[in-house]
Amino acid sequence: MPTPTAPLSLNRRGLFRLAGAAVLTAATASTVTACGAEEISGPALDSLTAQLRSARSDAAAASSAAAVAPDYAGALGVVAAQRTEHADALETEIARATGATTDTSSATATTTTSAAQSAPPPDLVTVRDALTASARSAATAARDESGYRAGLLGSISASCTVFAQVVLA
Repeated sequence: MPTPTAPLSLNRRGLFRLAGAAVLTAATASTVTACGAEEISGPALDSLTAQLRSARSDAAAASSAAAVAPDYAGALGVVAAQRTEHADALETEIARATGATTDTSSATATTTTSAAQSAPPPDLVTVRDALTASARSAATAARDESGYRAGLLGSISASCTVFAQVVLA
């Protein structure tokens, strides 16, 4: 009498492949679910838009303050670059959540450029104060959000706090 054989035999390598496929499938399913179109409007959209304007304004202030504070020019350049990245991330999230493309960067840049031409460049204390206000505002906005947006705003708040209290100290 022949011994019955299992239709599928799993060795150690096969078990790892099966587990890897299960993890990949679960990750893909959660990513697709998380990236679903979630429409935002009202206060949530206003909050993200205010954070976007603040990030663009801080970046412009840090760039122009480098001329007034040459000892901090390198640090202010890092602040300007990071705040620009914050603005880009916020703009991407607004576009994703609203389902539309936003072109607030050109409008904000034009407004900031014309304001910068008429006013003297801010000093280091002004940039620090603006970053502190941005950190506080982003932390408050993060409390009202959940998921990715809360993490994004919390990260922005932490970054602005480090810039104000450590990098530009």
